[in-house]
Amino acid sequence: MWKNNNFIILMLGVAISATGMWVGIIGNLEFLQQNIESSFIQALIILAGFIVGVFLAPWAGRIIDSKPKKNVLLVSWAVRISAVIFMFLAIEYNSIWWMLVYTFLMGISGAFINPTIQTLIPMVVNKEELIAANGVNINIFTGARIVGTALGALLLEMMTLNMLYFVMMIAFILTFATTLFLKVEEVFTEENKQKVKESLLTSIKKLGPIITGKPKVISGILLIIPAFLFLSGFNLMMIEISELQADSSIKGIIYTVEGTCVFIGTFLAKRFFNNSKTLKPLIFLSFVISISQLSLYFADMRVTSIISFAMFGIAAGALFPVVTTIFQTEIESEYHGRFFSMKGMLENILFQVLMLLTGLFLDTIGFKVMVLIFGTISTVYVIFIALYRNNKYESSDSNVVVSK
Repeated sequence: MWKNNNFIILMLGVAISATGMWVGIIGNLEFLQQNIESSFIQALIILAGFIVGVFLAPWAGRIIDSKPKKNVLLVSWAVRISAVIFMFLAIEYNSIWWMLVYTFLMGISGAFINPTIQTLIPMVVNKEELIAANGVNINIFTGARIVGTALGALLLEMMTLNMLYFVMMIAFILTFATTLFLKVEEVFTEENKQKVKESLLTSIKKLGPIITGKPKVISGILLIIPAFLFLSGFNLMMIEISELQADSSIKGIIYTVEGTCVFIGTFLAKRFFNNSKTLKPLIFLSFVISISQLSLYFADMRVTSIISFAMFGIAAGALFPVVTTIFQTEIESEYHGRFFSMKGMLENILFQVLMLLTGLFLDTIGFKVMVLIFGTISTVYVIFIALYRNNKYESSDSNVVVSK
């Protein structure tokens, strides 16, 4: 895998761009804090990019399936480079409107970039290396989150906002340059060209029977929901835990432990969850995530809170590469763009709804009752899937085969 130039180029681009993006997120928060007092309006501006991505996702998927993926990435990186220019204008004129343009452009490019990368990975690596490749992708993004936020905070102390966004722009330019070296052979027929003209309803009609006919895909989709329930309230829970323990430093410790455990989880995915013909490994990982959420009831104790997030990090780090590999191998390659775009759209909607629900519960019933409710729901949900879906999974004709 590491001798594969295309894979190295793709992952190098992910590393550079993701680090730059997280540096920019620190800048976004600083700019909003300087110019807007209302937390609600700040949240709306941050969500604007996600909302644009949700509406564009179906069309983006059709473009990805019908156009050269390398070209889709290049145009998307170019859009991100141009987006930073509008952030320079926002800083110069202290204008939220220019920042909204920046946010919209980032959302538009994001609607294309993430599904395209997930579509490209199975095109540039062998099938038996997919779990490892997906694990590397997750590890790089996790590492970029840790490095990018730390670097952004450091740069903010040392230089102006303009310079911070200049660093972000350089990262996107470097990513654009590395993408130029990708060499992916694709053959497009007249049918491929017609995909762009498909309506949303047509895309759903085509994807529906494909997904429902793949028990592994349905099971994978269902079993990542507990992880999203946990992730959606991650930052809000960090704030609550630091208040429970009266220790602001616990946030940094938990972020570091969770990120490190994600790395461990991706290694375990390749080492212990290969060649599985049953749903049991995925059920086990989702069950661990549910238990980790339940254990947050004792988050007022420092050690317990760290262990809870460590459990989540390991389980999620193993679960996501395995599930992504199932999607990439079970869904026909000509539908990858539309599938991953639609999946991303639904995940964004689910994430935002669950985040709002988390905030509502924290304000009304409190942290401890909330994690008990969420953890219990997740545990019962996973047990239900274990009882009713494992037989269908085992009867699936096509199996994900990954060598150790």
